[in-house]
Amino acid sequence: MAYKVLNNISVKDVASSGLSSLKTDLLVIVVNKETKTNTSFKDLNKISKNYISKTISSHLKESGSSVLLPNVDGINAKNILLVKGLDKKDPIHKWLSIYQSVALKGNHIGSKDISVMPGSLTPNGKDEFWLIEMVSKAIESNVYIFSETKNKTIKKPSVKKLTVLTSGLSASNLNKAKNSAKKGYAIGEGVNTAKYLGDLPANHCTPRIIERKVKAMTKDFPKLKVKSFNEKDMQKMGMGSFLSVSRGSEEPARMMVIEYKGAKASQKPIALVGKGVTFDTGGVSIKPSPAMDEMKWDMCGAATVFGVMSTLARLNADINVVGVMGCAENMCSSKATKPGDVVTSMSGQTIEILNTDAEGRLILADCLTYVEKYKPSYVIDMATLTGAVVIALGRHASGVMANDQHLADKIIESGEESGDRAWQLPLWDEHQSCTKTKYADLANIGGGREAGTIHAAAFLSKFTNNYKWAHIDIAATASYSTPVKAGTGRPVPLISELLLSKKLK
Repeated sequence: MAYKVLNNISVKDVASSGLSSLKTDLLVIVVNKETKTNTSFKDLNKISKNYISKTISSHLKESGSSVLLPNVDGINAKNILLVKGLDKKDPIHKWLSIYQSVALKGNHIGSKDISVMPGSLTPNGKDEFWLIEMVSKAIESNVYIFSETKNKTIKKPSVKKLTVLTSGLSASNLNKAKNSAKKGYAIGEGVNTAKYLGDLPANHCTPRIIERKVKAMTKDFPKLKVKSFNEKDMQKMGMGSFLSVSRGSEEPARMMVIEYKGAKASQKPIALVGKGVTFDTGGVSIKPSPAMDEMKWDMCGAATVFGVMSTLARLNADINVVGVMGCAENMCSSKATKPGDVVTSMSGQTIEILNTDAEGRLILADCLTYVEKYKPSYVIDMATLTGAVVIALGRHASGVMANDQHLADKIIESGEESGDRAWQLPLWDEHQSCTKTKYADLANIGGGREAGTIHAAAFLSKFTNNYKWAHIDIAATASYSTPVKAGTGRPVPLISELLLSKKLK
């Protein structure tokens, strides 16, 4: 089950037909220094008797500012949205924000279809095909509105159709533009899929419900093969670390493995591993009550795996990827794991659980051991793992730690190019001492409050000695607390860019 909003997305060249005759609820014109030389724009402005150009001069002073013009005489579009664009030197995440605001505006005024003329100006090093992809991705992923658990009067996304407008493309380039729009749309769909799973209340998104949704996705994408493991299966595999998390819950854990084979069998797969704690009370080391409802987003790592795999399948990408979703509830009960308990992981290493609220790493430890069987070229895990990363980096960037610098570099690069930014933190030998304990091979937390994000990665690194690995801590970026509580779908754009651009060789 992939979650898409738009029913139709297309690319239309308006060099011959012009803009004034275009029938659309919302015509969006991104205004930059090249706009005034565009023939289609000049004709539109002429028909408006220079009303459009005068409005631009008087209202659009700063990048990102916009003005809505309803019912302009002589023009078929019901509304025209003029948006002040950016300069070539501006970073990609700012370009992305322009089109995110367009999507929100379209929903706000009830538009059923949007036609966007992004123009030919692009960031340094990017072409107009990249721009078309970004527009499609931004619109699809931002017209999303979660409404499943609201009554029938809730406002749902009004925008169902997107047309990206170009001017003067050759037939071959127009076809290339359509493929770019398709790619952006597929990534946006993956983002929405991750958002949707995260936004579901915890009682609507248990490990078994996620299992059903993952299996249902294979009906849409036959190339995806799903294996599901219950607690008995995991017990047989020796996953004592993973199972220590679900002990306190009546809801049984599940591990889902999604295989996508789009390349030759000889090509080693890239493995994605996602933490899927569908609700986290902290266990016996219980969390404070304020904002505990936000712990339904503690499964956004697994949701990212789900979203990325749907994107790859939608595009028939020529790559081999295996995705692992480790899903469990972390609850309090008489059966729950206690601080000081020692468990044995699938790797054979014993773990003293000093804090039951450091549970995500216990799930990931066994999942990271499991993926060794695929002999992956690279392994990337994604998890809402530590509140410490919010303190370290704020809400703008995900934290990256790795045992392979090439992999870390390509993740950071993909974050910049997708607008889904990440920043590297060190993972030095000196950090490894935090895992030492008297009573087991490893402790699940280090002493004190310092370097909490890095200490979590140091723990995970003990299970990744046999392959190239990176850990992405998305606790700061996977969801918003303000102005409204909502999932973001990150880091689906980053991971999709990393895989689809073939950066890892």
